Amino acid sequence: MAYTEIDRENKKIKFYFPTNKPAKRIKEWQEELKAYDIEIIPQNTITDDQMKLCYILFDQFANSKGWDLDYTKNYFKALFGTVYEINNFSLSPMKKNALTLEQATNFIQFIIEFAIEQDVNLYILDPRDKRARHIREIVPDIQRYIISCLRKRVCCVCGRPHNEYNTVDLEHYDNVNEIGGYEFDAGLETRFLSLCRYHHTEIHNIPKQEFLEKYHLEPVYLNERLVYELLEVYPNHFKLFRKRLKEGYYRGIIKEK
Repeated sequence: MAYTEIDRENKKIKFYFPTNKPAKRIKEWQEELKAYDIEIIPQNTITDDQMKLCYILFDQFANSKGWDLDYTKNYFKALFGTVYEINNFSLSPMKKNALTLEQATNFIQFIIEFAIEQDVNLYILDPRDKRARHIREIVPDIQRYIISCLRKRVCCVCGRPHNEYNTVDLEHYDNVNEIGGYEFDAGLETRFLSLCRYHHTEIHNIPKQEFLEKYHLEPVYLNERLVYELLEVYPNHFKLFRKRLKEGYYRGIIKEK
């Protein structure tokens, strides 16, 4: 790994470059470099913290699935590269083919959303107080995280899945009576969360804004395509949308199965 250091006290720029070339050849390079102008080219690349987070996520996902760590890393890189059309990228900020800061943010989001789809509940151990932090506390885009939880029907607070032992349902964050009740719910006028029974009870026992701040959440609005995707996931909701769908109201807006 090559890197540069500015020695202001001795007025030198030190270039550290791993090599097994003889000292004579290195001196020749040094003399050659004196003839060149220095150009500083800022690189908005992945940060060290982002790189470390990626490897933490790889490790957790690998442990959950029983996968090898290197295989997991290469699997995510290949999958992300295919989706985003990015070939042969590096997670090291010191490499020429390093991800940009924005790409790295998208990569972290991608890993988290994929983990939700694969029933992997990710936590991060905070090095300061050794507290296990749920992934929702550090996810780059909380709304995309909420939508992934809605699609998978897992609690956006604790990650519990919907199954025979645990119920996860749709939480109308806004009062549905303001639109006339559930019969008039098309899923497009109010905001939503997916919550297990424990957290569903909690949100109705404390001020809702306090609940959001406590768990670092943000309820989401849905569009027609998302509501259509969620019809089978939440069969008792979106009554007006179902009625309008049968009447052809959304023809041309969504592509029905």
